[in-house]
Amino acid sequence: MNRAREDFDAEGVGLVLIGQATPRHAAHFRRKFELEIPVLADEKRASYRAAGTKVATMGELLGPKSVSKGIGHSIKSRGALKQGKMIGHPAQLGGAMIVTPDGSVAWSHMADDASDNAANEELLEAARRCAG
Repeated sequence: MNRAREDFDAEGVGLVLIGQATPRHAAHFRRKFELEIPVLADEKRASYRAAGTKVATMGELLGPKSVSKGIGHSIKSRGALKQGKMIGHPAQLGGAMIVTPDGSVAWSHMADDASDNAANEELLEAARRCAG
């Protein structure tokens, strides 16, 4: 998302990442990956519960779909992306939401398994529809 930040800015969409970490971990993550996007910390995962994310089963973490997609991403990135130290609940899945200025959720995509992430293009299109 950080690489697509300018595309989101052009659509008037502000990005915020929420991680299941302490504020110190979130700041380290932001520095390590040179992110220009704010990274908030939710160590108790209250925002995850409020959003309706789920904790994955073993099959949702290590099933054929997740593993093959992970291998594909690794090949594409030529091994540049490596799993670091695990922070928080290892089976916590995430999601993406578009929240309007009044606080309502205009669009969301909650992961069904470890490989299920909304693509930047999908988020941009959803933002355009919500704004239109």
